[in-house]
Amino acid sequence: MTCTHRRIVCAWITALLVAGFPLGNLTAQGGASVAPTRIVLGWAGSPATSQAVTWRTTAAIATPQAQVALDVASPDLAKSATTVAAHSTAVDLYPSGTVYHHVARLEGLRPATRYLYRVGDGQAWSEWLAFVTASDQPAPFRFIYLGDAQNGLADVFPRTIRAAYAQAPDARLVVDAGDLLAEGYDDHLWDDWIRAFGFVAGSVPNLPVPGNHDEHRAPGSPDAKKVLAVSSLWNAHFSLPANGPADLGPLASQFYFLDYQGVRFVCLDVNPFANEDYVEAERARVQASVMAWLRLALANNPNRWTIVVQHQPLYDVAKDRDYAEMRAVLGALYDEFHVDLVLQGHDHAYARSFRLNAGRRVGDHEPGTVYMLSVSGSKMYPVTERQEGRMAKIIEGIQLYHVVSVDEGRLTVESFGADGRSVDSCQIAKPLATQSHATRR
Repeated sequence: MTCTHRRIVCAWITALLVAGFPLGNLTAQGGASVAPTRIVLGWAGSPATSQAVTWRTTAAIATPQAQVALDVASPDLAKSATTVAAHSTAVDLYPSGTVYHHVARLEGLRPATRYLYRVGDGQAWSEWLAFVTASDQPAPFRFIYLGDAQNGLADVFPRTIRAAYAQAPDARLVVDAGDLLAEGYDDHLWDDWIRAFGFVAGSVPNLPVPGNHDEHRAPGSPDAKKVLAVSSLWNAHFSLPANGPADLGPLASQFYFLDYQGVRFVCLDVNPFANEDYVEAERARVQASVMAWLRLALANNPNRWTIVVQHQPLYDVAKDRDYAEMRAVLGALYDEFHVDLVLQGHDHAYARSFRLNAGRRVGDHEPGTVYMLSVSGSKMYPVTERQEGRMAKIIEGIQLYHVVSVDEGRLTVESFGADGRSVDSCQIAKPLATQSHATRR
């Protein structure tokens, strides 16, 4: 192409943008865009009858909306789609700038049904993405479990996601055990994290818990070296169940549970129990509220299986640290209510415990809990031997992902390196006559 031709093409594109003509769903508005980006799937209520979706634009839009339709082979999806109005929030970025996050709640859906949806403003739309609603009855399913991404988000973390999705394309959700980013306030890292997931973020809902790095505050802010709450970017990117401790106000979103096809996932921010940088004036209040809420969440549980997701581990295998206070209070509840599996991160290594009760190994058919911790990013820690006798497997120095299969009588956990090679597996069996945790205390 000659210089003259380049000038003509550039002038033509500029004229179209100035006129507000969308090019590939991009519309210029003073340098900002109404194009939907960072599409992340979540829930509005029951996973059998609802989904929720969040997305971003760099320009404000007057009519944020989603369209949802049953999945069919016809390309004329818009003709049969239902339009759902969305809610917008302006989010200020560090160190400057404002963007706009939107959330649409898709409700009244059919259980165990495949849908397509898209988001936009009625003119600029995303591509159509697919999701499958949960069954309204206990039923087998698989999900992906990830430990800390945190580092290497732009270069080595993406391969972990791709390998996990290739291994389990039918995964119904992704459980993320915290420290998604190295700095929770850094929007550039959020961009890297979303790009690593690609279309998977908009097709497979994510159940994340905050790690200590996810609560890091921007330099220069009050108590910059302390942690307490996730950044506004966390709440803008995720639509999660709103059933946390009601008396914690804005902090309540960092604690929630979700019932999915016979499993209760209990997702906890354990920073108030395990993080010395937690704002001391709030620690006792938050701990008391969380313990009362957690007891109810575990006691009033009609599901066959209970899986807890948290960041810092009860039984750590790296560095010279020991979360004795957290282990004493949370471990006692996990034992009391027969929690089956606890998924964790923080130690930047892999470990899987034997079945434990009160910190001691018990038989495969005795009440007990399996504790796992993992890492999916590039930061690695050397492991120690302090948990010898409790751990069935410890591996250092590799990125991992895990595929968990849920059936009526067993949980099967398969662990893989980022290269797709199997490194560990285990089964947690439960006799079919055993009732839910709430009825067999």
